[in-house]
Amino acid sequence: MIEIDGRRLDLAVLAAAAAGGSQVRLAPSALERMAASQRSAQATARTRPVYGRSTGVGANRSVSLEQGVAGADSHGLNLLRSHAVDAGRPLDRETVRAMLIIRLSQLAAGSSGINPTVAEALVAMIDADALPEVREFGGIGTADLPALSGTALTLLGERPTMDGQKVPATLDEWATEDALPFISSNALTIAQAVVAHQKLSTLLENLTSISALSFIAMSGNAEAFSPEVGRAADSPAVTGMAELLRGLVDGSGDPARIQDPYCLRTLPQVLGSIVEELDALKLLLQRLLVAGNENPLVFGAAEDGSNGVAHHGLFQMTNLARRVDTLQLALSSACATILRRISLLCDPTYTGLNRFLAADNAGQSGVMMLEYVAAAAVGRIRANVQPVSLQTAVLSLGAEEDASFASVGTSALDSTVRALATVIGVELVCAARALRLQGRKSEEFRSVRLRTVFDAGLSLPADVQDRDLREDVDTATGMALLPGFRAQPPTQH
Repeated sequence: MIEIDGRRLDLAVLAAAAAGGSQVRLAPSALERMAASQRSAQATARTRPVYGRSTGVGANRSVSLEQGVAGADSHGLNLLRSHAVDAGRPLDRETVRAMLIIRLSQLAAGSSGINPTVAEALVAMIDADALPEVREFGGIGTADLPALSGTALTLLGERPTMDGQKVPATLDEWATEDALPFISSNALTIAQAVVAHQKLSTLLENLTSISALSFIAMSGNAEAFSPEVGRAADSPAVTGMAELLRGLVDGSGDPARIQDPYCLRTLPQVLGSIVEELDALKLLLQRLLVAGNENPLVFGAAEDGSNGVAHHGLFQMTNLARRVDTLQLALSSACATILRRISLLCDPTYTGLNRFLAADNAGQSGVMMLEYVAAAAVGRIRANVQPVSLQTAVLSLGAEEDASFASVGTSALDSTVRALATVIGVELVCAARALRLQGRKSEEFRSVRLRTVFDAGLSLPADVQDRDLREDVDTATGMALLPGFRAQPPTQH
């Protein structure tokens, strides 16, 4: 059970709740805040036009909705129905649950003016795990209108859930004044970013350890990780990564070269840059999880006359798009060095073993094709690097003349997560096989963390005769996505 108070929501807690199905509850303070915001919005709407509440939306923003006039009372429901269209493949449960929890947290911030009963209905939907079907195409980084409109229709019972059933307890109606405040959010885009961020944090932790295994298998020179080098680095993240790598490879053996290839020597810089970008994205996401960015923004209190609204453009996820773009660049840069380590692990010059870590030099291919698999996955990552922040669009009769396309960026980041897990899994298969063939034992390593990772690698099948390696890669890829890097049961052949 997690309590949503609209003030703080930890990324890890959210990700666990999204993946594990934890129930949620609204803090009493959040309910009070939403009720006060509703009163403020109602009081303000009596004295001035309020976008989406007393007017149409988009290019229809100049159309007045006069109360009592035919059609005004049904405008909100019409808005939800017309804006619910999306297309493409359905998104996974984890992402949709994260979206719902984030939207609940944002509403709890108390800046939307929405009726608290809508938030309570959202709690019931989350706790029943009766999730709306949300598809991939619809948002352009200026609010996830289709995803949230579709959620509203599911709450009303007009749409089935992703399992084909209806929400156990649906809302009977949806007031016009609650329609736009509910859908004015980028909760889906933020959810995709959060889920990807958490998985990438795990992948980076495990990539660091696997890189150390490759470093040891190729008798790398740890001078590149020395305290002196760390102190001279241009970034605290690089300094920290050098220290971490130094601890992982400490006592692993004498170096074979005075100076290593870049894929070993520049590990602190390459991995440290990913740390920097993940930290920057995390800071932004922490703010967005509890940000009341609905347009218009409702503020003040009706009781003391300080109530008001501010029409704005905070729904434009420019910063998120840029953060995702720079993270993609850092990940793509790292992939070049991962591919090179995989290649060098296949080279007798660096390991003292047979070509491609094969059982013999009589023509067996060993892990030759794993390099191709990794290269294909890296190709996907490099294709994802095209910056979405360069894109734009003019829509709704020119009323909305720009778009951040952050939603496209976060969708691409999900694709990168899956591809990167494969690349890291391939490196683990190769590094573990090389160390096994060299006769290395986990107890030789001083680092407990490295011993754990090597033991996980040793749980992969020991047979080095030419065979189908798909299961090895699948298992290693699954390991790469596990926090704490747990070994899987050995596959029987």
